Amino acid sequence: MATSTVVVAREDLTIPGALEASPGDTASAQIENEFFKIIEQHKADAVVLDLTGSHEQGVTAVGRIRRRSAVPIVVVCSPEDKLMAAYRKAGATACMTPPIDLMRLKEAFQQAGQSGQPAEETEDLSFSGFVLQPREQRLIGPSGAGIALSAVESQVLQHLAGTPGVVWPAKAIAEAVDPAGRGDAGLAVGPVIARLRKKLASLAGPAGQRLIKTEIGRGYIFAAEAVPAWPVAPPARSL
Repeated sequence: MATSTVVVAREDLTIPGALEASPGDTASAQIENEFFKIIEQHKADAVVLDLTGSHEQGVTAVGRIRRRSAVPIVVVCSPEDKLMAAYRKAGATACMTPPIDLMRLKEAFQQAGQSGQPAEETEDLSFSGFVLQPREQRLIGPSGAGIALSAVESQVLQHLAGTPGVVWPAKAIAEAVDPAGRGDAGLAVGPVIARLRKKLASLAGPAGQRLIKTEIGRGYIFAAEAVPAWPVAPPARSL
């Protein structure tokens, strides 16, 4: 993997010089969303997570990144840090101690590229009683009933649900789900959103339809927090 863009972040997912928390700021969800916007906008090839200072939330930080992205994560930590194994278990590609050897860092990224990490997160997501199953391209409603999604519908819903509270222009959504798509791909997002709203409404009525909101002149925003979902049991069949 030829790394061209590496993002360096702290355990709270702030980025030195680019994304800083204000004094007393506790809006961790907003910081997380801004972090992933930067990752996507700059098409980052890897994240270096600096845990050399405060690292109490290091395992959580790795998990937060891995839950929403397959980008390789290299943790930089103290040689005495006893959580290295936990960082790897949570999804870190490698752990290194300072000073960092750039050749070792490059090798870690190359190994991550050869290890078959998925290009996108395919974990089931749960939100407002729904469960999105990206691998099966299926959406399960609060009642347990399900509905099939097209590949692009699943990708768009996964992208929006994975970045709640963030306003995404149509073109940015198209680029996020299909970086190699056509230049006019943004024009096709509107119909996809319309179909998703219809399917959400078929499973949960108006409340489902309102999960994807339109910000006039700006784009679309997902109005519910999404979390990894437990496996969904198939509905019982009537005898």
